[in-house]
Amino acid sequence: MDRDYALKIQRVLLIASTILMLGVFFCGHPQADSRIIVERIEPTDLDALMSSKDCQCMIVAMAAWCGPCRKELPILNSLYERYKSRGLRMIGISLDVDGPEAMQRIVDTAGVNFPIYWAGDSPVHTYNIIAVPALFFIKDGEVVEKIVGKRTERYLERKIYEFLK
Repeated sequence: MDRDYALKIQRVLLIASTILMLGVFFCGHPQADSRIIVERIEPTDLDALMSSKDCQCMIVAMAAWCGPCRKELPILNSLYERYKSRGLRMIGISLDVDGPEAMQRIVDTAGVNFPIYWAGDSPVHTYNIIAVPALFFIKDGEVVEKIVGKRTERYLERKIYEFLK
Protein backbone atom coordinates (compact mmCIF):
# COMPACT_ATOMS: atom_id res chain seq x y z
CA MET A 1 0.00 0.00 0.00
CA ASP A 2 1.52 3.34 -0.97
CA ARG A 3 1.98 6.16 1.55
CA ASP A 4 -0.50 8.61 -0.08
CA TYR A 5 -3.26 5.99 -0.06
CA ALA A 6 -2.58 5.17 3.61
CA LEU A 7 -2.72 8.89 4.50
CA LYS A 8 -6.04 9.28 2.66
CA ILE A 9 -7.54 6.33 4.54
CA GLN A 10 -6.24 7.73 7.82
CA ARG A 11 -7.80 11.11 7.04
CA VAL A 12 -11.17 9.55 6.12
CA LEU A 13 -11.20 7.55 9.36
CA LEU A 14 -10.33 10.68 11.35
CA ILE A 15 -13.14 12.66 9.70
CA ALA A 16 -15.63 9.82 10.21
CA SER A 17 -14.72 9.47 13.88
CA THR A 18 -14.96 13.25 14.34
CA ILE A 19 -18.44 13.31 12.81
CA LEU A 20 -19.52 10.41 15.02
CA MET A 21 -18.06 12.16 18.07
CA LEU A 22 -19.88 15.38 17.16
CA GLY A 23 -23.17 13.54 17.08
CA VAL A 24 -22.59 12.21 20.57
CA PHE A 25 -21.12 15.45 21.92
CA PHE A 26 -23.49 17.95 20.42
CA CYS A 27 -26.73 16.04 20.14
CA GLY A 28 -26.58 14.47 23.57
CA HIS A 29 -27.57 16.11 26.82
CA PRO A 30 -25.15 16.77 29.68
CA GLN A 31 -25.91 15.09 32.96
CA ALA A 32 -28.02 17.27 35.25
CA ASP A 33 -25.54 17.00 38.12
CA SER A 34 -22.39 17.70 36.11
CA ARG A 35 -20.63 21.03 35.83
CA ILE A 36 -20.35 22.34 32.28
CA ILE A 37 -16.71 22.84 31.32
CA VAL A 38 -16.02 25.30 28.51
CA GLU A 39 -13.67 23.46 26.16
CA ARG A 40 -12.11 24.49 22.88
CA ILE A 41 -13.89 23.59 19.65
CA GLU A 42 -11.88 23.48 16.46
CA PRO A 43 -13.19 25.46 13.47
CA THR A 44 -13.62 22.23 11.49
CA ASP A 45 -15.73 20.72 14.29
CA LEU A 46 -17.88 23.86 14.46
CA ASP A 47 -18.31 23.74 10.68
CA ALA A 48 -19.34 20.08 10.94
CA LEU A 49 -21.87 20.96 13.65
CA MET A 50 -23.33 23.85 11.66
CA SER A 51 -23.76 21.64 8.58
CA SER A 52 -24.75 18.38 10.31
CA LYS A 53 -27.84 16.82 8.79
CA ASP A 54 -28.19 14.54 11.83
CA CYS A 55 -28.71 17.14 14.52
CA GLN A 56 -31.37 19.80 14.89
CA CYS A 57 -30.04 22.40 17.30
CA MET A 58 -29.92 25.99 18.46
CA ILE A 59 -26.44 27.51 18.58
CA VAL A 60 -25.87 30.56 20.76
CA ALA A 61 -22.88 32.77 19.93
CA MET A 62 -21.86 34.80 22.96
CA ALA A 63 -18.97 36.46 24.78
CA ALA A 64 -18.12 36.98 28.44
CA TRP A 65 -17.63 40.73 27.93
CA CYS A 66 -21.14 41.08 26.41
CA GLY A 67 -23.64 42.42 28.96
CA PRO A 68 -26.72 41.36 26.95
CA CYS A 69 -25.23 37.85 26.58
CA ARG A 70 -24.80 37.54 30.34
CA LYS A 71 -28.36 38.78 30.91
CA GLU A 72 -29.81 36.38 28.32
CA LEU A 73 -27.91 33.32 29.55
CA PRO A 74 -30.24 32.54 32.52
CA ILE A 75 -33.23 32.88 30.16
CA LEU A 76 -31.65 30.47 27.68
CA ASN A 77 -30.80 28.09 30.52
CA SER A 78 -34.41 28.13 31.71
CA LEU A 79 -35.75 27.59 28.19
CA TYR A 80 -33.32 24.73 27.66
CA GLU A 81 -34.57 23.04 30.84
CA ARG A 82 -38.17 23.57 29.77
CA TYR A 83 -37.76 22.26 26.20
CA LYS A 84 -34.94 19.70 26.25
CA SER A 85 -37.42 16.88 26.86
CA ARG A 86 -39.20 17.97 23.68
CA GLY A 87 -36.01 17.69 21.65
CA LEU A 88 -34.33 21.06 22.08
CA ARG A 89 -30.57 20.86 21.63
CA MET A 90 -28.79 24.04 22.66
CA ILE A 91 -25.06 24.69 22.30
CA GLY A 92 -23.20 27.82 23.30
CA ILE A 93 -20.17 29.09 21.40
CA SER A 94 -17.89 31.56 23.20
CA LEU A 95 -16.24 34.11 20.90
CA ASP A 96 -13.92 35.44 23.59
CA VAL A 97 -10.34 36.03 22.46
CA ASP A 98 -9.00 35.39 25.98
CA GLY A 99 -9.66 31.66 25.89
CA PRO A 100 -12.29 29.48 27.55
CA GLU A 101 -11.52 30.77 31.07
CA ALA A 102 -13.36 34.05 30.42
CA MET A 103 -16.64 32.28 29.66
CA GLN A 104 -16.10 29.58 32.30
CA ARG A 105 -16.59 32.14 35.07
CA ILE A 106 -19.90 33.23 33.55
CA VAL A 107 -21.06 29.63 33.01
CA ASP A 108 -20.26 28.74 36.63
CA THR A 109 -22.00 31.83 38.02
CA ALA A 110 -25.12 31.31 35.90
CA GLY A 111 -25.25 27.54 36.53
CA VAL A 112 -25.52 26.82 32.82
CA ASN A 113 -26.60 23.27 32.02
CA PHE A 114 -26.16 23.11 28.23
CA PRO A 115 -22.78 22.60 26.56
CA ILE A 116 -20.67 25.66 25.81
CA TYR A 117 -17.51 25.59 23.71
CA TRP A 118 -14.83 28.20 23.13
CA ALA A 119 -14.15 29.03 19.49
CA GLY A 120 -12.31 32.33 19.72
CA ASP A 121 -13.13 34.98 17.15
CA SER A 122 -12.83 32.88 13.97
CA PRO A 123 -16.62 32.22 13.71
CA VAL A 124 -17.26 35.97 13.57
CA HIS A 125 -16.11 36.12 9.96
CA THR A 126 -17.08 32.59 8.94
CA TYR A 127 -20.71 32.94 10.07
CA ASN A 128 -21.10 36.70 9.61
CA ILE A 129 -21.73 37.39 13.29
CA ILE A 130 -22.22 41.15 13.44
CA ALA A 131 -23.32 41.31 17.09
CA VAL A 132 -23.81 39.07 20.09
CA PRO A 133 -25.78 37.37 21.36
CA ALA A 134 -26.59 35.65 18.08
CA LEU A 135 -28.82 32.60 17.87
CA PHE A 136 -28.65 30.16 14.98
CA PHE A 137 -31.45 27.65 14.50
CA ILE A 138 -30.03 24.70 12.53
CA LYS A 139 -32.17 22.08 10.75
CA ASP A 140 -30.96 19.58 8.17
CA GLY A 141 -27.55 21.22 7.99
CA GLU A 142 -28.97 24.66 7.20
CA VAL A 143 -29.40 27.83 9.23
CA VAL A 144 -33.17 28.25 9.13
CA GLU A 145 -33.17 31.38 11.27
CA LYS A 146 -30.63 33.74 12.78
CA ILE A 147 -31.58 36.12 15.58
CA VAL A 148 -29.16 38.88 16.55
CA GLY A 149 -29.37 40.75 19.85
CA LYS A 150 -30.91 40.07 23.24
CA ARG A 151 -34.59 39.13 23.17
CA THR A 152 -37.25 38.63 25.80
CA GLU A 153 -37.98 35.21 27.23
CA ARG A 154 -41.45 35.26 25.67
CA TYR A 155 -40.02 35.99 22.21
CA LEU A 156 -37.37 33.27 22.51
CA GLU A 157 -39.85 30.74 23.82
CA ARG A 158 -42.12 31.37 20.82
CA LYS A 159 -39.16 30.94 18.44
CA ILE A 160 -38.11 27.69 20.14
CA TYR A 161 -41.67 26.37 20.07
CA GLU A 162 -41.91 27.11 16.32
CA PHE A 163 -38.49 25.55 15.73
CA LEU A 164 -39.45 22.29 17.43
CA LYS A 165 -42.68 21.83 15.44
